[in-house]
Amino acid sequence: MRRPGALPRPLVTALAVADGRCYRHCREPLTERAVRSPLPGLWRVGVCPGGVVSVTSYAEWTSGNPTARVRAALRRWSRPPGLVRSRDLRLATRHGPELGRPAERFLARQKLPVGVRVVYWRVYPSRAKDGTERRLFACFRSGHPRPVFFRADPARPGWACPACAARRRR
Repeated sequence: MRRPGALPRPLVTALAVADGRCYRHCREPLTERAVRSPLPGLWRVGVCPGGVVSVTSYAEWTSGNPTARVRAALRRWSRPPGLVRSRDLRLATRHGPELGRPAERFLARQKLPVGVRVVYWRVYPSRAKDGTERRLFACFRSGHPRPVFFRADPARPGWACPACAARRRR
């Protein structure tokens, strides 16, 4: 039995980004990383070759609004938690025609007026007090149960995950 909100295979396939690019940082192709979570939906993090996070998305097959649960999860995974602001989260509903023909047929067979709800999290570049640029990065090292999101200067070669740095200091 599937958990309520879990995405069936045709919807997971339809939501996969075939040729995403990092349009804010380097224009290189994105690598999508799936993230496991207790939430029933599908997490994906789009990361460019330089390690900068372009977009994080959470998709769930529901008529409800998963934004509050997504915000809470992202705050648990971010250093500092205040990095996740409500204005950076966007909710969209994807229906059959937007998802492609196979997903459209699948949704038509289900006879449910439910679309796929997708919450997008984009953190735009900012400047630190000293004028250096700060972008969002994610650490996926095996020592973390989930990714760790943090801001760093992409020009600085020694940027490091705050959770990994804290572990080394112990």
